[in-house]
Amino acid sequence: KEQKNWPGKGKQKIRNRTLREKPGKNLPLGNKKNREKNPEPVGKAPLIKKETRKKTRPDRRQKGGMVSMSKTITVWGSPGSGKSMFCCILAKALTRDKRKAIIISGEPGIPMLPVWLPEQITTTAVSIGQVLTSVEIDTSQVASHVTVLKNYPYIGLMGYCAGENPLSYPETDYQMALQLISSAKKLVDYVILDCGSAMTNVFTPAAIESGDLVLRIVTPDLKGINYLKAHQPLLVDGRFHYHEHMTFAGMARPFHAFEEMGYIIGGFDGLLPYGKEIDRCATEGGMFQAIKYCNSKYTASLNKVLEALEQMELAERQEEDAYEAEYGDGEYTEEEYEQEPDGEEYSDE
Repeated sequence: KEQKNWPGKGKQKIRNRTLREKPGKNLPLGNKKNREKNPEPVGKAPLIKKETRKKTRPDRRQKGGMVSMSKTITVWGSPGSGKSMFCCILAKALTRDKRKAIIISGEPGIPMLPVWLPEQITTTAVSIGQVLTSVEIDTSQVASHVTVLKNYPYIGLMGYCAGENPLSYPETDYQMALQLISSAKKLVDYVILDCGSAMTNVFTPAAIESGDLVLRIVTPDLKGINYLKAHQPLLVDGRFHYHEHMTFAGMARPFHAFEEMGYIIGGFDGLLPYGKEIDRCATEGGMFQAIKYCNSKYTASLNKVLEALEQMELAERQEEDAYEAEYGDGEYTEEEYEQEPDGEEYSDE
C-alpha cells in the first residue's frame, strides 16, 4: 500500500499493487523474461495495470467536489430592440454587491468599445478580434484584452475597436468563440454576451449555446415578430434550448399591440419600455448610467432576470450540499475502495 497526493482535498489512499501473471513468479508484467516464460493464455484478455481508487468525483479541486461556476447570460434578438442597453443595465445591477461582470460583444459590424467608452481611447491591441483569431485562447489572454471601466472597476468590457469592420480579421471559428466564452467564465462572476442580430456571425449561435440563461429581446412589431420566426428554424438543435429562453418586448411603446404580438410568439415574459432618458444615455455615451432612469415595468423585467439567476445559484448550492453530504470531507478509506465497483482488483485466479 502506498499513500500519494491525489489532486483533491487532503491525501487520499490508493492501492498500487503490481499485477503479476501466472504462475506468479513475482515478476512485473513489463519484464521481458517473464513474458517469454509465461505467455498470455489464448482467448483471455491481457491484464492491464489498474490502480484501485474511488470513482472520479465531478471536480476534486473544490470542497464537496463541485466548482462554483460563474453564470453566462446571453442576450440576442431583433435589430434595434435595446439589447446592448439592457446588457449595460443588467451588468450594473449584478455588480451592486461588488461582484464582477464582463460584457462581451462579438459583433464586428458595430464596434462597441467606442460606444461604451466614447471618452476613452482604445487601440486594436485590446480588440476581441485579436483573441478570436489567435491560435489558442486561455484565461490570461482574455484577461489582457478586457477593458475595465475607470469609474466602476467591477465591470469589464470586450469588443471591437473603432475603425474595425468584419474584414479586419480572418473569419471567426465557432470553437474559438466557445473557448473565449469558457475562458471568460473563469475570470468573473457573470459573463454577459451581447449578440448581434445576424446568425451568420458565429459568435451569436456560440453565445446562445453557452448561455446558462438566454434572453431574447424583440421589438413588439411585425419586424421583430418576423425576425423571430425567421431565426427559430436555425435554433432547433437541442443545444440551443430555444424553448427555455426568456422573451422580452424591447423598445416597447404605448401604441404597440403587445397582446396580439405576444399571442403570435407565445407571450412575453416582460416589457422593456422605451424611455427618453434611457435613449439620451445611449446617444450621449452614458449607457452605464441608464439604470437610474428605468421605469417600473423595465425594473420588473430586470428583477425577473435577477430572480432567475438567484434560482440557478440556489439550485447549485443545494447540489453542492448534496455532494458534501455524500463525500464528506473527501478522505477515501480502504473500506470505500473495497465497496466501489471500480475498485475491484485483478487476482491470480
